[in-house]
Amino acid sequence: MRISPNFIDELVIRADIVELIDSYVTLRKAGREYKACCPFHNEKTASFTVSSEKQFYHCFGCGVHGNAIGFLMEFARLSYVEAIEELASRTGMQVVYEEGTTSNDSPKVSDELYNLLTKAADYYFQQWKTPHSKAAKDYLKQRGLSGQIAKEFQIGYAPLGWDNLLKTFGTATQESLLKVGLLKKNEKGRVYDCFRDRIMFPIHDRRGRVIAFGGRLLTDKEKEPKYLNSPETPLFKKGNELYSWYFARKIRPLKNFILVEGYMDVVMLAQYGIRNVVATLGTATTNDHLNRLFHDVADLIFCFDGDDAGRKAAWRALKNVLPFLKEGRQVTFAFLPQGEDPDSFVRKAGTEAFYRYLDQALPLSKFLFDTLTQQVDLSTLEGQARLVELAKPLLSQLPTGPYRDSMFRKLTELTGVNSNKLDKLIPLHSSSTHSVRPPLKSTQRPSSFREFSLEYQAIACLLYQPSLSLSIESPFQKLSAVQQKDISLLFQLIEFARSNPKLTVGAICEHYRNTEYEQTLSWLAGQNTFLTNTTIDINKEFTGAIERLIKKYSEQQTKEEVMSAARANLLGKGVGG
Repeated sequence: MRISPNFIDELVIRADIVELIDSYVTLRKAGREYKACCPFHNEKTASFTVSSEKQFYHCFGCGVHGNAIGFLMEFARLSYVEAIEELASRTGMQVVYEEGTTSNDSPKVSDELYNLLTKAADYYFQQWKTPHSKAAKDYLKQRGLSGQIAKEFQIGYAPLGWDNLLKTFGTATQESLLKVGLLKKNEKGRVYDCFRDRIMFPIHDRRGRVIAFGGRLLTDKEKEPKYLNSPETPLFKKGNELYSWYFARKIRPLKNFILVEGYMDVVMLAQYGIRNVVATLGTATTNDHLNRLFHDVADLIFCFDGDDAGRKAAWRALKNVLPFLKEGRQVTFAFLPQGEDPDSFVRKAGTEAFYRYLDQALPLSKFLFDTLTQQVDLSTLEGQARLVELAKPLLSQLPTGPYRDSMFRKLTELTGVNSNKLDKLIPLHSSSTHSVRPPLKSTQRPSSFREFSLEYQAIACLLYQPSLSLSIESPFQKLSAVQQKDISLLFQLIEFARSNPKLTVGAICEHYRNTEYEQTLSWLAGQNTFLTNTTIDINKEFTGAIERLIKKYSEQQTKEEVMSAARANLLGKGVGG
């Protein structure tokens, strides 16, 4: 279901960006604006400013800037839709969807499901207060889990019984409980609790909402899986989610993610102060996982058990991550001692010992070539040729760039095959190419406002003070026939600002998100420091830019008319002769 663009415009106008950012970063008043040390890079002197008037933030140190929705996407790591929903919730607005769009679930139904899952998590957590949870408490104590960390991760207990949830929430919730996977229905139509006598781990989405559960048996049983995850539901797709991602992404600064395999690995590492840890939910690492992880950080550390199963899992992860290894990204593999997992190892050896193992993690390149060379005899030509064949399907997944070149050089070193020949033998796989949005023509910061083109001067003034659109007079219509991108943008901005008198620069940038003008407007909005200079008369600058534009294109049009007349005259003489 598509969110109404008009609603988004109104949302950004009504939102208070100062209140929003202050809930994440402590702001202090500085004249007409607010300041803080930038949350996007390390600095000692505050250069991050937030403007209530413009509903826009900008860092003079690293250049990052945007509106309220952009901040939630970049800092809170929310998707575009999640950011809109979060901002609407904070602003007290109900998200408006376009008529005629469809969705499997209406927003109201989705809200009901989220609320029900939250209530279920509370129910499971409250079970610790009941006598029948004694065995579960003893189990967690034996595993070394503290009550504080259990509370932080909302770990609960699903008691024995077939109909605890229906008794608690009422039969009216049956269909919803089935929909979110907390109830099951057998062939005879009998409905029963999905989770029984299990330690319960709530799974949160990026906004911290409970979307599913993982349940761990207290004692291993032959016919039941040790770990049981919620089935896929309208709110939960296990290939999209990671356990503890919501908690790990709160770390600042967040340098990397450690990927492990189990709930208890994540929770126990957190108890020992290692919190940038996430786990997959019964699947190998998917493309969606990797896209989201690399959106947040450039470095990933896969941490596996040191046994054969751990190395097989690591090899699957290696194959999946290859297409994502663009310049600047790094992937390493840490293998714990035989028979140890992160949970058991950190309890026995402690935090520092665990970090030492991470420091010894194998770079992906070494893990890849070590694994392949163990399968061949490099002392023979046949073995060298075999290594090229084994490496071919893997290296073909790498995107073009320095890392791919380095991997080819390593293969040349091992086999003697010339890197130019390897380029032909190992073509770039189509799945390893990624479209990249072209950068703005000039991302260099000008030294003065007058270095902007006339079009950019006028647009920058209009971004800074949208009410200037009301001062435009009819002579400007002379430019309406000009087929030039920046003039077209200027015309659009003038009309948009006239129809929305309460516009801010944040609202304007949001209106043009995902359009051909998005980068231009975002860049110009980030250059508004020129216009905060008290020596600049913005009304005069805007009027002057418009007048010079009219003159520029009028003279150009006159020249074209003169040239056209001259050509016609010459052609006429030629015909007459």
